[in-house]
Amino acid sequence: MNRIVKTKLAVLVLPLAFLIAAAGCSILPESAPVQLLDPQLPSPAIANRSADWSLNIARPESDPARDSNRLLVRTGGGQLQVHANARWVAAAPELLRTQLVRYLRDARSISEVSAGAAGMNRTLALDLRRFELVETGGDRLPNRLEAEIRLEARLYDSRSAELLARELFEARSPVVSADPAGLVSGFEAVLGEIVPALADWLTD
Repeated sequence: MNRIVKTKLAVLVLPLAFLIAAAGCSILPESAPVQLLDPQLPSPAIANRSADWSLNIARPESDPARDSNRLLVRTGGGQLQVHANARWVAAAPELLRTQLVRYLRDARSISEVSAGAAGMNRTLALDLRRFELVETGGDRLPNRLEAEIRLEARLYDSRSAELLARELFEARSPVVSADPAGLVSGFEAVLGEIVPALADWLTD
């Protein structure tokens, strides 16, 4: 009798398990792959002469929303949304610092440039205020996207902590398409304005 009961249970359990597995395959939505965005800048022209002081670039400050690898979109109503299928290769502050360090080193406009090292003559502090896509347009115009970066830069004497200079930098550039290539191109254009302007300001 026990063998018959066990056999009947097995016959019932197997089709049920199969149905659950099949239902899971058909009901659960397939998530779109996340694209990693890695904007790059062209190599700068080599400077005619190099400043005779060394520079430490501190990790840029930012608010919690922008201190991440999420791609933010600011809507016309001023709300921040997260792009569902795109991420930066690094958190936005780290991405910005990496681009600036590489640009200054390649340009050879400062004798030594470091990211976070002690013992440098001067220290650059950055406050990253915006690093996002912006929806533009109004009720009668179609929405368009622009890439925007805004930051404040403060240059200090590393030994005395004296503030030597302070400046605000900002730039916007249209994003021609919302696909990954278009997004990268838009941010490369903005970084292509911000980073050289910041480098020139440092060596003026």
